[in-house]
Amino acid sequence: MKRIAALLFLSLALPAHAEDAQVVGTSVLGGKRVELLNDNTWRFAEFGDDEDAGCVPVNQVLSFCGTIFDWRPVDTTGTEFLRQFQHDSRTHAGILYEEVGAADGMDMEFMRNAVIENAAMGTGVRPEEIPVHGAETRTVDGHPAETVIYGANFNGLDIVYINTIVNSDHHNLQFVIWTVGKAVTDKGRAASEGFLKSMRITFPEAAQ
Repeated sequence: MKRIAALLFLSLALPAHAEDAQVVGTSVLGGKRVELLNDNTWRFAEFGDDEDAGCVPVNQVLSFCGTIFDWRPVDTTGTEFLRQFQHDSRTHAGILYEEVGAADGMDMEFMRNAVIENAAMGTGVRPEEIPVHGAETRTVDGHPAETVIYGANFNGLDIVYINTIVNSDHHNLQFVIWTVGKAVTDKGRAASEGFLKSMRITFPEAAQ
C-alpha cells in the first residue's frame, strides 16, 4: 500500500484543468443550490428526486455531506486521495479507498498494522518507534470502524494522524486527519468527529 506520499501533502496543489473538474462541495446562491468544482468554479446543481441535495458523491460507496466553510477542497493531483481538504492552516484531511476488504484478507487487524508500518517506512524508522496514542472502536454512518491515532516526524516536522478505518467484505475506506504537533488535541479530535459525521457510506453487500 503506497499511502505515505499522499499523507505528506500539507500544501495546496495547482488547480486541475477545467475539463477534469470534479464536484467537491455544494453551496447556495440566490436561493439555488450550486456545485463547487475543484478548479475554483461553480455551476448550478441538478438533483434527481431521490438524491440528497446536500451531499456530493465521492465514489460508488461514499458521499460527502459536509460544508466547504469547514472543509475547503484541495486538489488531489499527484496523491492517492479520492478527496483532500483543508480545515485550517494546521489541520488537513483526506479520503482513501480500496476495493478490497476483510473477505480478501485485509481485515481490521491488517489495516491497523499497515498504517503504522507505512508511517515507519515513510520516516525511515522501525514500526515500534512510531508513537501510537491510541486505538478506538466506533461507527461511521452506522458502519463499524476503528480509529488509530499515531505520530510521525518528517524532516523535523511533527505530525499527528487520526486515521479512521471502515471495512466491509470487499471495500476499505480510510478517513485521515493530520495536524501539526506531537500530541492529539481536543481541537484535532473535534475536527475528526465533524469530518466523519459528514460521510454517507453505502457498501453494496450491505444492501443485498
